[in-house]
Amino acid sequence: MSDFTKASEYEKVFNPRLYLETYFRLGSGSLADDFMRFVLRNLHKTLCLGELSGHTVIDIGTCPSIYQLLSACESFKEIIATWYTQTERQELQKWLNKDPDAFDWSSVVKHVCDLEGNSGKSAEKEDKLRGQIKQVLHCDVSKSNPLEPVVLPQVDCLISTVCLEAACRNHDSYATALKNLSNLLKPEGHLLLAGDLGANYYEVGEHKIFSLSVSEATLRKAFGESGYVIREFSCFGKPEDADYDTSDYEGFYFIHAQKP
Repeated sequence: MSDFTKASEYEKVFNPRLYLETYFRLGSGSLADDFMRFVLRNLHKTLCLGELSGHTVIDIGTCPSIYQLLSACESFKEIIATWYTQTERQELQKWLNKDPDAFDWSSVVKHVCDLEGNSGKSAEKEDKLRGQIKQVLHCDVSKSNPLEPVVLPQVDCLISTVCLEAACRNHDSYATALKNLSNLLKPEGHLLLAGDLGANYYEVGEHKIFSLSVSEATLRKAFGESGYVIREFSCFGKPEDADYDTSDYEGFYFIHAQKP
């Protein structure tokens, strides 16, 4: 088995629109209600209430989602989005183009605007984010330059949510991916990472999608081996009354790390 998930293998079983419909409508009662509120709260705290800001942020594995960029557009002037499969990019492009068939992010955007004290400004928020996404590039975290063949100046910050657990098939490759991502960062640049704890899969329609099971211990080990300094590590356990069974996850994590 490869250490990394192949794009062709992923595209066979992953339907990006069904993924969005299943997990990204706040208030729908899916496990993403808990995940989204946890991640959005931490991104808001780090990017809008904290000291973290800069010129350029790269989001690793953006497509087909935008939720993780809604706070970033308040702290960075330019955003570079990335994708791994063509079907994911197509779904993001619909939103960028304001296609009538684009996924409706309004419940998520409203939640972030409420966090920021800007209730009623959802349309303006989406337009601001569209304007700040300057490039959409292919990304492969198995490469020493994940944006190959594009070579960019090192940036201030990277964001990645529920990406590395899908891309990496074991903990060694997870650490390798972190090292590869550090090549995109300036010295003292920041990495914001979020994902599931203990998940071996999540369901999209009839398919169970692979997820690398990680724990706080394995994550701390991988970050240490990759040379980062962890500035914040937050965890959220699966609620006892959770009655959804689309994943075997045990909780969520958010990490703010820094390259030396």
